[in-house]
Amino acid sequence: MRALTRAVAAVALACVQTAAVPQTVPVPAAGLPPPQSGPAPGPGQPPPPVLSAPEPGAPVPHAKPQGIYATIDVRATEAAISRLGQLIPHPRREAIAAAVAVAPRLSPPALYALANAVALDDANIPDAVFWYHVARIRAVYDALRCKDATARPVVAEFGKRLNPDVARYQRQNRQHTLQIAELAVKWDQQNPREYDQRWINLYGKVARYSAGTDPAELSVPESEWPAILQRTHEAHLKSVREFAAAR
Repeated sequence: MRALTRAVAAVALACVQTAAVPQTVPVPAAGLPPPQSGPAPGPGQPPPPVLSAPEPGAPVPHAKPQGIYATIDVRATEAAISRLGQLIPHPRREAIAAAVAVAPRLSPPALYALANAVALDDANIPDAVFWYHVARIRAVYDALRCKDATARPVVAEFGKRLNPDVARYQRQNRQHTLQIAELAVKWDQQNPREYDQRWINLYGKVARYSAGTDPAELSVPESEWPAILQRTHEAHLKSVREFAAAR
């Protein structure tokens, strides 16, 4: 149990450090509490960056997996990321609506892309923060279920590509960020995952060099998953509470 706690803490800490703020599916915008404190972004601030998918330097899964690794199908994730990376507002908003409608089916890379796409509309930054927290919760949980520790750093890599407006909003609205994180944990508890959690294995060294003949080398035993999920939720909220308390 102590080893599990240390592993959760290590992944959570890496994510927070690389993204500078805590990271975390959906509830309607109307379900988000209003900001309680912090100034609104003022005039003259730079506009959101233009995103494309995949971003230059963004993490990419191993392209030629073998054996059991070849059964990990990431085509739907790649298609969702591509649609969410639309530069033209109307098709991007259509892609956002389609993604939100099937959010439990989206793997964390697609959820990160959803957060960044939503963030391109200034009025929806709280929604973007929400999806970011959902993405991080699910990414960390999947990382800790993955036996290949070399795959886990990809969670931090996705965090580095967070839209800066999401990071700025969290810094300026720390208590509201905590409320959103609590909603994200609740959403995660109420929405079963409908994607292949093994997606993360394709970012590790084992998938690159293994013949994939042993299915047991991919994930820790399912009997350990409930404890990992509980620790993931606890560590996530702890990091956000500490962030919200800092000034």
